[in-house]
Amino acid sequence: MWSLYCCFQDSSVSSRITLFNKQAEQHQNWMMINPFSHYNISEMPKRTFGQEEYGRPPAGSLSEQRALRANIHALEEIQRLCELIDQTGQEAAGTGLKSLEFGLLFNLYNDISDKLLATLLGARKYGFVQFSGETLFQGRDESVPVKLLRPFDQLKGEIQNKIEDLRCIYVEKPDPEQSSLLLRD
Repeated sequence: MWSLYCCFQDSSVSSRITLFNKQAEQHQNWMMINPFSHYNISEMPKRTFGQEEYGRPPAGSLSEQRALRANIHALEEIQRLCELIDQTGQEAAGTGLKSLEFGLLFNLYNDISDKLLATLLGARKYGFVQFSGETLFQGRDESVPVKLLRPFDQLKGEIQNKIEDLRCIYVEKPDPEQSSLLLRD
């Protein structure tokens, strides 16, 4: 009887040792690529990235999930900004496109969000709005017009398509409690 118990205990201990060694090896591999784990920069191995990987979080990581959520939120802010310009702006003669002076836009948008300039720069990067200069300052650029480059309905469709594309990429990770319940079943 004692020998049977001893063999059972050995297999349990050996499996735990194997599991510990596997986790220790994974941690050691992670610490080799972690830039904050080395006291001397010369000890750190050089990582190589492909062109499409450079500056992006690892696929499936929490960082990637946060980046996708942030992109979705930024596009939703841009849509709100374009909608505000469409609702309160004046139509340009001949084109029918709406524009609004920066000073008025600043006062109106301040109630919605405090990130007007970042949202404007993002909207310009995507080709939704146009304004002169690299950036706009309150006080100095009050009369600079911010123009929609296409009718709002068309912009809204483009923004919604971009958001849907990002949501297709974004796959929410399961709740840790639920995944531990799944493992127990």
